[in-house]
Amino acid sequence: TSEELATLLATIERNADRMQRVVGDILEIARFRTGEVVLQLRRFDALEMARGAVASVAPLASRRHQVIHVDPPADAVRVYGDHRRLEQALVNFLSNAVKYGPDGGRILVRVRAADGEVAWSVEDDGPGIPPDEQPRLFERFFVGRNDADTHGVGLGLPTALAIAQAHGGRIDVRSAPGRGSTFTLVVPADGPPDG
Repeated sequence: TSEELATLLATIERNADRMQRVVGDILEIARFRTGEVVLQLRRFDALEMARGAVASVAPLASRRHQVIHVDPPADAVRVYGDHRRLEQALVNFLSNAVKYGPDGGRILVRVRAADGEVAWSVEDDGPGIPPDEQPRLFERFFVGRNDADTHGVGLGLPTALAIAQAHGGRIDVRSAPGRGSTFTLVVPADGPPDG
């Protein structure tokens, strides 16, 4: 029937889009690793970037009745970096928080600056990450036990790490089973050391 055909075509299109994103992520990580990525550096407001990332995942959170709260810094925080890529890393954190958090859950985003660094953290009230899986979180294609029903392919965190490292930064993780997770993207406020 035409209805079955439409459903089939929509499924094919959705899977093709997903595959295209996977291939794009793989290529992006490879370009970072070979040093082929040229960061588009500019100075921007760290809170504004966080709000943009939140806006992009808000529809997904809304469908699950999750609330995303942004805790702003006391003073304006400016950072010199690649806005698009840093926002992508934060979106990856937020997407995971939405994916693994419970229906009706709460996600907290903080923006802070200290000691010449800018940090964006995403805290969720999901199931947490078992200690034995935490060292493998940034391996390409690593899918943890909690991923069984989420259809993750294990590229979001490796991509975020590549972005952080290209900026001379890092990602900090705090998590415990039953206590949620906090992922923090930290970069130098004045840009990559060699930038």
